[in-house]
Amino acid sequence: MNLQKKKRKKIQLTVFLSLSCFYMEIVFKLSVETLHTGSSFIFLALFSLCAGLVVSGIISLLPKRAVQILVPVYLGLLFLIFVVEFLVYRQFKVAYDLKTILNAATDALGGFGADIRRLIFCFDGISHILLLLLPLILWFILREKIIGQLPQKGIWRRRTRRTAYFSLAHLAGGAACYGAALFLILCCDLHKDIYTNQYNFESAVMQFGLGEGLCLDIRNLASSKTTAHVFESTEMEFVQSTTGTFPENVLTNSKEETVSDGKTVVQAKEAASAQEVIILQEGTSSQSTKTVQEDEPVTPIEYGQSVASFDFAALAAAGGNCADIDAYVSTLTPSSQNAYTGLFEGKNLILICAEAFSGFLIDPELTPTLYRLSTNGINFNDYYQQSIAGTTGGEYQLLFGLIPTSGGSSIKEITQNGTHTNMGELLNDQGYFGMAFHNSTYTYYDRHETHTRLGYSGGYMGVGNGLEDLISPKWPASDLELVQETLPMYIDKQPFNVYYMTVSGHSVYAFGNNAMSRENKDAVDAWCAKKNLSYTEPVRAYLAANLELEKAVAYLVETLEEKGIADDTVICIAPDHFPYGLDSDASLGNMPYLSELYGYPVNTYEERDRSRAIIWCGALEDKEPIIVDTPSSSLDILPTLCNLFGVEWDSRLYVGRDVLSDALPLVFFGNYDWKTDLGYYSSTSKIFTPTDENAVIPEDYVEKISSMVRNRMTFSKSVLSNDYYTHVYDAVSVPE
Repeated sequence: MNLQKKKRKKIQLTVFLSLSCFYMEIVFKLSVETLHTGSSFIFLALFSLCAGLVVSGIISLLPKRAVQILVPVYLGLLFLIFVVEFLVYRQFKVAYDLKTILNAATDALGGFGADIRRLIFCFDGISHILLLLLPLILWFILREKIIGQLPQKGIWRRRTRRTAYFSLAHLAGGAACYGAALFLILCCDLHKDIYTNQYNFESAVMQFGLGEGLCLDIRNLASSKTTAHVFESTEMEFVQSTTGTFPENVLTNSKEETVSDGKTVVQAKEAASAQEVIILQEGTSSQSTKTVQEDEPVTPIEYGQSVASFDFAALAAAGGNCADIDAYVSTLTPSSQNAYTGLFEGKNLILICAEAFSGFLIDPELTPTLYRLSTNGINFNDYYQQSIAGTTGGEYQLLFGLIPTSGGSSIKEITQNGTHTNMGELLNDQGYFGMAFHNSTYTYYDRHETHTRLGYSGGYMGVGNGLEDLISPKWPASDLELVQETLPMYIDKQPFNVYYMTVSGHSVYAFGNNAMSRENKDAVDAWCAKKNLSYTEPVRAYLAANLELEKAVAYLVETLEEKGIADDTVICIAPDHFPYGLDSDASLGNMPYLSELYGYPVNTYEERDRSRAIIWCGALEDKEPIIVDTPSSSLDILPTLCNLFGVEWDSRLYVGRDVLSDALPLVFFGNYDWKTDLGYYSSTSKIFTPTDENAVIPEDYVEKISSMVRNRMTFSKSVLSNDYYTHVYDAVSVPE
């Protein structure tokens, strides 16, 4: 066989492998993404050509028999990767990084086999599987035409050395394609940010393709334990001038009023003029919480700061692996204590992470108890539940107040060496009796390992280690039964601290496949008929499933009131993620059922993750509700509870804020979008949209808030990769 023919065969192999990779990327991208940019297709082409050149350059150096084996293995591996990510996106509406997939793979196969079969054995699933399988099928059809004349014994012989040089040229061509892609990335701020200091897996996949996204994920995994996390050095203090009217709840002629130990505590706030100048620092703001308005002047009360006995500057000076983190934390301004500090001191706490809960299902007639709790306690009117790593990611955000930067394994990593900062640990230190419950398989997401380390003295119970004997074997299980059967375990052990991870609101939302939807179908249908609402079946089934949570909370409140301890008990409810199960084959911009539930088109993360949280206590019932109109999220629940329960905590160790303090209202998402009381910033479009079009936004406002967000993401990574909380708490426990 002459050299020209050999070259032609190698080129054919390169073209086939490159086109196969590019084809799978296109199928995946068009299947999971609605809005596309031209640049992303350029990157898909360059990275696919790079992969084809490198793989063919290596494989074609081998004997023909090895080529015949390795090419289908390579194509089969690509098929498996793309199919798994496709099914993950169909189920969870986000791309999952390697850690999250590996952490959940066994559980998903065992616990949600029905959901997986539903995704596969339908027209959408089968058609996409066949589309992604096409390159492998074509290989077996065309392989003889592609490699039929390659030497059986390889080409590392003197007479074929020129062919070896040609293979090395393939590798060089692959490097050139990668270099070209990297050059284009670094020339554009948006692409550069995603690739470097604002990297997150989903954005990388959507912009650069699944293959390069996985490569970046592996790179970050490899460097997370060895590379120091770099915090941006910024001028933390800057001036924000405004004209016209302030956004609601920024500065008002109001005062704060609440009750502490039977006494009324009032704090006045002065109104700002139209030309008011506001000084902002990272972690602080002049924004405050709006409550009752009265006319009489009241003397302001001096409050301390929410800090513990940590000297971060001294820790930084001492050096060590965490010195850079200590130095960053030492620059932060702690939030102030306030009129609500210690309001719930000594009271019981029931913390509920509600499966797929949404604030848009709350209705005074359909869910009267949830409506009562959400309007007679602390009212979160602009709340967001960032959806990054499914249920386990939502639990992590609620329990630890951090972004799950290690995906589904975040909670596993943080509990390996002690929890320190969550409510289970903090209240256990004050002598509380504690228990954690989940009305599904107790080992799912390794909860039998993680939830036994949350600090709850009475341990953790789920289906498989005791709860299976108490509740009915339905899917999903009943939240009402969960509360009915577990309440006697702790109600007489005051003060108690209880955590529930519920499951009744879980998908699939269809009356034929969901036990809770069937259970409550008539109630929802009657309500829809009364309201003249023509909801589709998935939305009605979703509402019906969540009526079981309503019944559980109603039973809980009723029992607390019968026992006479409602005034001494706090109920906090927050979702784990948005109802991703409503739309089985959708993406942002194409979520018809979620949009139907919300009442507006869902096109952005901000619109998708909007929800509601509840913090209620019987003692607040006869008081004016505490209104939080500023942006808040799941990251803010833990700091707010720390302040309300008066535990010793340090606000600098949390990336969220106490919503009742002077801390800057800042919600940020996994893709580095963010929202403050002054507006919303999209990191994708790099557009800032002010809340008030008349407000004057300082030139450097977007830059500095974006820097704060990057630092807080870096801090969340640092806590896990450096076991930072153990470092801090061990340092303070060592006597001088």
